[in-house]
Amino acid sequence: MNKTVFLAAVECAAKGWYQAHDESPLAEAAEFSVEQSREVKQLAWKLYPDGKPVPGGHDRYADTRLCMRDNTVVLAAAFRAGPLYASVDILKRRGSGWSVIEVKSSYPDSGKVDGYVDALAYTTMVLHRAGVEVTAAALLMLSREYQFGDPVEKLFTLVDKTGDVEDRAPTFDARADVIAATVRAEEPPPAALVPACWSCDFYSICLGADRGHTVVELPRLHHTKRTKLCQQGIIDLADVPDDLKLNDMQQRARGAMRTGAPLVEAADLGFALAAIVWPCHYLDFETVMTTLPLYDGYGCHAQVLTQFSIHHRESFDAGPTHSEFLAEAHEAQERLLVEQLIEALGSRGAIIVYSPFEKVRIKGLIDRFPDLAQPLTAISMRLIDFEKIIRENVYHPAFAGSFSLKKVVPALVRDVSYDGLAVADGSAAVTLFARMARGEVEDVAGARRDLLAYCKTDTLVMIRLHEILAEMAQMPPKP
Repeated sequence: MNKTVFLAAVECAAKGWYQAHDESPLAEAAEFSVEQSREVKQLAWKLYPDGKPVPGGHDRYADTRLCMRDNTVVLAAAFRAGPLYASVDILKRRGSGWSVIEVKSSYPDSGKVDGYVDALAYTTMVLHRAGVEVTAAALLMLSREYQFGDPVEKLFTLVDKTGDVEDRAPTFDARADVIAATVRAEEPPPAALVPACWSCDFYSICLGADRGHTVVELPRLHHTKRTKLCQQGIIDLADVPDDLKLNDMQQRARGAMRTGAPLVEAADLGFALAAIVWPCHYLDFETVMTTLPLYDGYGCHAQVLTQFSIHHRESFDAGPTHSEFLAEAHEAQERLLVEQLIEALGSRGAIIVYSPFEKVRIKGLIDRFPDLAQPLTAISMRLIDFEKIIRENVYHPAFAGSFSLKKVVPALVRDVSYDGLAVADGSAAVTLFARMARGEVEDVAGARRDLLAYCKTDTLVMIRLHEILAEMAQMPPKP
């Protein structure tokens, strides 16, 4: 049992079991993420020139022990204690024992540190069980000061977590044997509603299997209400008590799921649509974001704007025209993109987007190009967020608790889809552009066609959403 399975089982025994038995291949975006993490670890090892890498032979556990005997720093160490096994990025001799250092591709202030401490605690527990004395535990994390081209010494910052790990590891140790037996069983343990259900990849084949609508589909339910439902064992939507206070959006979702039909606040929807000023420009951005920076002047995890698609319409009756831009991947072209964006959007009409993403990116562009702040601010003031309009006025049972385009489009839009596209979601688009920038794509022209087709589909979808919402606003009021 590895660290990922163990920590999943700490959240939920069933989740751990499904994680241990999951054989589905990683998506391309997930594969790319793993690849980037491996590259960051290899750079971290450069900080330890005396480190001895454990050979990748048939018995890495025995080879690790040999390396520990003759070296003060061991890289990519591996340990096993019964059914538990763990790898250590950097193992450094410290006093009578060893310091465990894990390399993480995040910043110390990213909000992920607590989860990383859990991972460190698991690793420390396995080493203790394997007879290795751990005298310190730390995270080697990315520095916000690092920019493209800087020396590797500026890339990392060491965060000591010895005290936190010493507090947590005994708790894991007390549960480890039961967890190991559970995840190695032939059948999954009984499923129960726990807070982890709301973000679990296995929910639909676990607790949610063969059920109708459940409380997990209530959108944006506060964690205290989730905890209350878990404590009461309330899973099915029909069993939600009346004293569980739901906001208007959640009440609308519950009503739609109970009737099996869309529920529309027609008058309010009509008012929101009437406020949209024509002509309309339907805008979608795409970006690239990698762990290590791709371009001069950017740091780790920088989100670089690479592409836009805009469909323009003078009125509901007018056919659309289209503008688009896709950067060359070998260099950052945000400045050129912004200049073309300003020209394409002009100074008239509403700019329709889906989600706050475009507004956030425009704010970032204002910070990067202060001389273009005036036209970019004017563009930002014209943005109309269709996600917000739908969230406040429409719920379809097929949304399943989400207002993302992945859920909204199949539920509402029948004549525009992403089926058949080589790039069919944002994660795939980011990964493809990143691989182009890294020189890993042979058919660059084909990749560019695929990226343009995907982004263009996003804005075509928004045109159809506008038309469908207008039709919904004409629906008779709910009884």
